[in-house]
Amino acid sequence: MSRVLRGTDKRIAVPAGDLVALTTTAGDRSSRWRRRRPLDLVILAVIFNLWSLRSERLAVAYPNDSGMHLQMTAVAASLLRHGISPFDHWYPLLSLGSPFFVQYQSFSAVLTGALSILFGTADTYAWSLYLLLGLWPLCVYWSTRLLDWGRWESAIAAALAPLLFAVTGRGFGHQSYVWIGSGLWSQLWAMWTLPLAWAFSWRFVSQRRSFFPAVATLSLTIAFHFLSAYLGALTLAVWILIRPSQFVARTGRTLVMGGAALLATAWVTVPLVVHLKWLAVNQFQVGTSINNSYGARQVMDWLLTGQIYDWRRLPLISLLVGVGLVTCVRRWSYDERARALSGAWFLSLLLFFGRTTWGPLLDVLPGNQSLLFQRYIMGLHLAGLALAGVGAVALVSGTNEQLRRRAPDALARLRDGRIGRIGWLATAATMIAVVILLAPAWTQIAIYDHASASWIAYQRGVAPTQGADVSALVAEAESLGGGRIYAGMPSNWGHQFYVGAVPVYIYLEQLNVDAVGFTLRTSSLMTDPEAYFDEHQPGDYAALGVRYLLLPVGHPPPVRATLLRTAGPYRLWRVGSASSSALIQVVDTYGVITADNATLGPRTAAFLRSTRPAEAVYATIAFAGASAATPTLTSLSQRRGPAGNVISQSHDLLLAQRARAVVVARRDAVVLLKVAYDPGWRATVDGRATPTIMVAPALVGVEVTPGRHVVIFTYHGYPYYGLLDAVGVATLVGAGVGPWWWRRRAGVDQRGTLGPSGGDQ
Repeated sequence: MSRVLRGTDKRIAVPAGDLVALTTTAGDRSSRWRRRRPLDLVILAVIFNLWSLRSERLAVAYPNDSGMHLQMTAVAASLLRHGISPFDHWYPLLSLGSPFFVQYQSFSAVLTGALSILFGTADTYAWSLYLLLGLWPLCVYWSTRLLDWGRWESAIAAALAPLLFAVTGRGFGHQSYVWIGSGLWSQLWAMWTLPLAWAFSWRFVSQRRSFFPAVATLSLTIAFHFLSAYLGALTLAVWILIRPSQFVARTGRTLVMGGAALLATAWVTVPLVVHLKWLAVNQFQVGTSINNSYGARQVMDWLLTGQIYDWRRLPLISLLVGVGLVTCVRRWSYDERARALSGAWFLSLLLFFGRTTWGPLLDVLPGNQSLLFQRYIMGLHLAGLALAGVGAVALVSGTNEQLRRRAPDALARLRDGRIGRIGWLATAATMIAVVILLAPAWTQIAIYDHASASWIAYQRGVAPTQGADVSALVAEAESLGGGRIYAGMPSNWGHQFYVGAVPVYIYLEQLNVDAVGFTLRTSSLMTDPEAYFDEHQPGDYAALGVRYLLLPVGHPPPVRATLLRTAGPYRLWRVGSASSSALIQVVDTYGVITADNATLGPRTAAFLRSTRPAEAVYATIAFAGASAATPTLTSLSQRRGPAGNVISQSHDLLLAQRARAVVVARRDAVVLLKVAYDPGWRATVDGRATPTIMVAPALVGVEVTPGRHVVIFTYHGYPYYGLLDAVGVATLVGAGVGPWWWRRRAGVDQRGTLGPSGGDQ
């Protein structure tokens, strides 16, 4: 049977039954049976996922990046309950604060936070993880069908979707998301939108269909996950280049579709671009495999040994991907579906090679310094699943063709015999064969998920004991006036200090505590300086506003501290004086440090190692080419006692975005607010607006003259969200209504031109 695929180069031969051809029987030739068989595979994959992952639906504390995402969801829910939009708000709980909902892909946290108002934060978060991951085979099937592949190719891709297991622990497999995995929750949302964005954008670029779904899914991918959106954008170039004869027309469609997606997500991209200058470049990732990936030699070795898809098991998926790739390359000249699929796979492979292979060539990509190339294994996984479906069908179709040629009589007897007259038996035999073939992979994934379930059970079991102990100490600190808490870091003993199996510094974040130690999780200007925090330097506690230590029983405090309370295996200590560790402090400034968003950490490390912070003497920062504030001291000999003191202070950084202090300055001084510097922070001194300054390592300050003053700091977020929201809504409405209106108008014009008989002539 032959048919024409829209968007392809010419009429191509497509096997009418595909995989069904091998098992079609006299009693199983109806359309109903043919439709049911591939869907059975999809349902089987979903059932496997939902059963194997069932413990992931339970509310629990997480030991990975899910801890940060859970905190984001809780903050979003808290703000929404008070009628506050999170997007233009200060986020005070990580790396001394930042406009985190602007700087990071936060739409998933806001959506889940809104649902949390009804169902509770921890439960809603856990169920979102469980359902998005468990039901993903449905998305794989749908998106592969939208790419115009058959039911069997799509169903096999969906059946293999739960079985991805990669050597890097990243990508679109369970390793990226479950409790014992990496906690890449925001990527999980884009794992649904990116496949659909690929499919719908290809349909529009190649066939001028599905404009609104293409714009909508591209927009959602941008809002959910920047790295996935970047891959989606680069893939648009593949859709253009695979049909050179239509280069101009396809480029025009791509620009229209891409422009609409950018307009629809202006509320995400425009504030982010405005903040680019103030986004820290994580120097601890520069030059590592996180940023650079692994290089062509290592990636190809993993690929050829099956470790991209089938780590530590028989490389079944890898073999099917290889067969599918060969099949698509053979069809390259006449099948655009094959070109699209293999082109997306090759693009992902080149990106996964990373800077280790391409070096300066990647500088031509806009924003390349922020790309984590190791994560583009996701494209290999996504395109690889569809290729594996193509490969499986090609193998079966090829085998069937060989049987027709070499043993036609035996094949006829099989079809006309008893098995041929009982359609359900053929279906059952097919399903049993698939289960047996995939049993090693399913067993491996089930064991992995069971390990995650065991740790979840353990973690939930210690919540009433160890978890309650930590919560009691946090409550004790709050009753004493609050303040930042330090409980170790990943780079020291902190990674062995647990609540159950969760490091305490991560556990605190899930209690929505303002803490220091869960480092390198934001683009705050304090993210690198925080990583240089030295627990043996008393001044570092003052600079970062750390007032309390949470330590294991038997672990002596690294600086002078007062024991406040013991609860179980944990102890709470108070560091130094209340004035030096408070959120607001009156200080002198002396010296200037020149830095930008890529060098703040190393340039201010010497300052943190010095005695200056403990003496309340801070350098000013000349940031990104701008002039530094003139220091209040020209010589250290000018110091005669403290610069001043704080009479009273109060603050609500989460809801009110405000801090207030009554201070007395003994000389020209700086009132220091120990939050990460951002231009959104404004200050008034005695009711008069006064410019803020950047103070080492990257804090907010305001200059005052000698005397008594009332100083108020307030944060003002991006002011034009209303306009950008209106642009986004108008764009989506236009993308949905515009094509319908255009077709309707074109039909009216055509009928008017053709006369009474209309198109029937």
